[in-house]
Amino acid sequence: MSPAQQNSDRQTHACLISGQPIPNLLPLLHERPQKAIFIVTPQMRDQAVRLEKVVRKYDIQVSIVNIETAYDYYTMVSACEKLLHNAAGNELVLNVTGGTKIVALAAFQAFFFSDTVSRIIYCDTEHDRLLELAPDTNESQLANDLVKVYDYLACYGLPRSSGGCPPAGIAKRRSHLPALVDLFTHNEKLLSKLNSAIESANPNRQYANIPLNALGENGEKLVLLLEKSAVGQRTADTNFNISSQEFLFFCKGGWLEEYVYSKVRSLSLQGLDLTMNVKVKWDGVGKKQTENEFDVLFTYRNRLHFISCKASNPDRVTSSGTRATEALNELDSLADRAGGLFGKAMLVSSRRLSDFDRSRAEKMNIHLVDGLEVPRLQHHLKTWLHIP
Repeated sequence: MSPAQQNSDRQTHACLISGQPIPNLLPLLHERPQKAIFIVTPQMRDQAVRLEKVVRKYDIQVSIVNIETAYDYYTMVSACEKLLHNAAGNELVLNVTGGTKIVALAAFQAFFFSDTVSRIIYCDTEHDRLLELAPDTNESQLANDLVKVYDYLACYGLPRSSGGCPPAGIAKRRSHLPALVDLFTHNEKLLSKLNSAIESANPNRQYANIPLNALGENGEKLVLLLEKSAVGQRTADTNFNISSQEFLFFCKGGWLEEYVYSKVRSLSLQGLDLTMNVKVKWDGVGKKQTENEFDVLFTYRNRLHFISCKASNPDRVTSSGTRATEALNELDSLADRAGGLFGKAMLVSSRRLSDFDRSRAEKMNIHLVDGLEVPRLQHHLKTWLHIP
């Protein structure tokens, strides 16, 4: 434990609030000070409210200092000098990571040249370090499990509204998922026939009784795997019955989400916080309230990772181009909105994307795993996460 952590009961962090909350949140969770002072411009008041809700969960008191502009050097110096004067013997720590360059420079100068000995820190999120810039130069490694999925989302204005629990039967199905993935990725027509048969046999979307002959070649292999996965059973010798919405969801694409979830889980990463099928609702601050759902989400090394899973035909035409184009645009937008500068995105498609969409994924910095590469997902996850 560092000296800063040992003295956290008399510590106060002064934070420059910006649109990227994670560089302020990480030092607070790392050092657990008694109090945090948020220095906030009018443009960042909504962001300060979000961050305050998360920080208070960890028994850190929060107070707000409002300044009218992020571009007035002398106003910021004056505000910091007042904070230092009122420190009343407590250790005041300046986190200089956030804010505009003008505000950060003004705060740094006020603290650095103060008669009060105060620490100035900077959060190096790229290398997972907390740098001490004054009065001494030092660094400490951030723990890799400081930020949880739901806290991360809440900081960006997307609190969980529902979901987030793996399906009840996932443990029973886990051992059969690799065989299902292998069968579907090598037989795209089989996947299409299953989806078509479900749509044809399921007008009310509560169940489906599928004629076995509708599945064609490899249909027998598929039915055996689905029976072993306990998501359906044969009726007589001619039909396969899927009796619930949960099992229908699994057969139409949930198998891919469960496979991805299980593969991430099997990595046994230290500090991993993993969930799936999370529904979030934009908090409505400053923007129209919308709802979104994430397939697989996890935090690792204090970064939020998004994995979108697609089992449908990527070349099917939609109002915005193709389903692949739509999926990439949605994932790019959500990763930026809910993950900020530090979020990472992956698209897993059971079918191979076109060269055009593969190129777009690369330009968007979305890691793509598609078609016959899906059975090698564990290898791709290790590459994506830089795991030896």
